[in-house]
Amino acid sequence: MIILHDFGISLEEYAKRGKMNNFPIFDKCPNCHCIASGNLHRHGYYWRYAITDDVVFEIPICRLICLSCKKTFSIIPDLLIPYFQHSLDLILKRMEQFLQNKKTKGSRQLLAFHWLRYRKNISWIHSFFVYLGEIIGVSSDIKKEAKKYLKMIRNFGESSFLRSSWGHLSSYFMSN
Repeated sequence: MIILHDFGISLEEYAKRGKMNNFPIFDKCPNCHCIASGNLHRHGYYWRYAITDDVVFEIPICRLICLSCKKTFSIIPDLLIPYFQHSLDLILKRMEQFLQNKKTKGSRQLLAFHWLRYRKNISWIHSFFVYLGEIIGVSSDIKKEAKKYLKMIRNFGESSFLRSSWGHLSSYFMSN
């Protein structure tokens, strides 16, 4: 199970701290809700890449295991989209540049991949904002919709959006 967490620091600082980051402590298991004390243990770390505009970081992801339900958990900084190497901010920035017909850094294949995923998730993003009480009409112009939702995500706060929307309709932002 993936747990998105706001560490309150930049990706650069997270990478610098490595395993010394201030990982969250739980009162209960996120899965079976048993008391964490004595049941929830650090289960090691795995390393993954986090790519920003200028730097590629190799960062530790803390894993936990519940001895009661045997479920494992990965604590991922909310600056990253699970299963993606590029940072949330970088992906959104490139989407904005593409939608404004500006030149973007990076490969066109990667941009096409991110654009396809984002476009595929427009209705999911729409349903999330409707769930929050936003009354929004839908246009048939996909680029107009894409710009509108990018602006809404930025206004909501990228990391806050990622954490809040995680699991909405059993899915997540940029899922396949």
